[in-house]
Amino acid sequence: MALTTTTALSYYQQESATISEWTNPINFSLDALSADDIEVCAIASTGPSGFQRTALVKGVDYTLDFAAKTVTCTSTNWTDLDAIQDATGSGGTSYPPDQIRVFRSTGVGSLVTYTDGAVLNASDLNLSYKQSLFATQEMNEDAGFTRGGVQSVTEGTLGNLSVSSAKIQDNAVSASKIANNAVATANIQEDAVTDHSLATGSVLADQIATNAVSVNKLADNAVETVKIKNEAVTYDKVKSASKAQMEGQSAAGVVTPDVLKNSPLVPKCYGVVSYDDSTPTLSSGSFNVASVSEPSTDKRQVTFTTALNDASYVVLATMQNLNSAVGADEIVTITAKTTSSFTMESSHNDNADLSINFVVFGSTY
Repeated sequence: MALTTTTALSYYQQESATISEWTNPINFSLDALSADDIEVCAIASTGPSGFQRTALVKGVDYTLDFAAKTVTCTSTNWTDLDAIQDATGSGGTSYPPDQIRVFRSTGVGSLVTYTDGAVLNASDLNLSYKQSLFATQEMNEDAGFTRGGVQSVTEGTLGNLSVSSAKIQDNAVSASKIANNAVATANIQEDAVTDHSLATGSVLADQIATNAVSVNKLADNAVETVKIKNEAVTYDKVKSASKAQMEGQSAAGVVTPDVLKNSPLVPKCYGVVSYDDSTPTLSSGSFNVASVSEPSTDKRQVTFTTALNDASYVVLATMQNLNSAVGADEIVTITAKTTSSFTMESSHNDNADLSINFVVFGSTY
């Protein structure tokens, strides 16, 4: 099926009326100087300004038989071509083509050179005449802006620095026209990327530089308990209560093992010392006891590993009898106290079944 002539003059372009005319190959009947002057494009009639034009590449998207007047798609169907499937307009909107156009684009470079005294032949005259005629026809139809103008301004036609900012329409440079990595950091104005310019979920962990989220970037109360990884809060990150806060029982600070010892409610020494005829011994599990001794009969002296701050500490001591109840004569009294030791005494004689339990409250700091 040949393409339908649809334009007012139709000197150099033919196009399908509908997608049903996209046969493979497609026949055309345009007169041109050479195969190099025949081009093909696809058109979406719903595109911007009534159409969206997608140029197809000769030798990639199609092949041309100039003698047979046919263009043949390199894929099974024209609609299979990547250039057609990926056709997009301003803002990245997709515009699937529904028409295809074969058109002529005659070069304006000199094809015939005349010299004085040379013989004018019909072939050269016809070639020169046709070139001028074809170029004029194409320019004439483009001047009327027929179908948006098929004759494109090619890259070679543009002089260096000829496209200034004033020539580019607002919002004309769409995402598809920007090369990958074309927008460098230096091209982004300071504070130009605002909150509403970022898509939801666009800033991923990989996009955040190490140490980039500083304290002043966190909103008040932004770090909630569920945001803290288990065991992530280490000892170094905890503000411990001070000695003064522990001794004064203040509500400030966190109680950690190294400051717990400063609490007035924590014993500063404890243990169990034997009360028999042998040299005094200390049971296992004692705390802050350097040694025990018997300075005289029925007395036991406990020496601290770490001395107390002063002698105004409190010692609680009780006699322990493993075989019977403790009698009235087995009461333990404190007979001496210094910062480094204290002495306990009982009216009961030494006995193998007896021992003294003691606890000290005070301050070692």
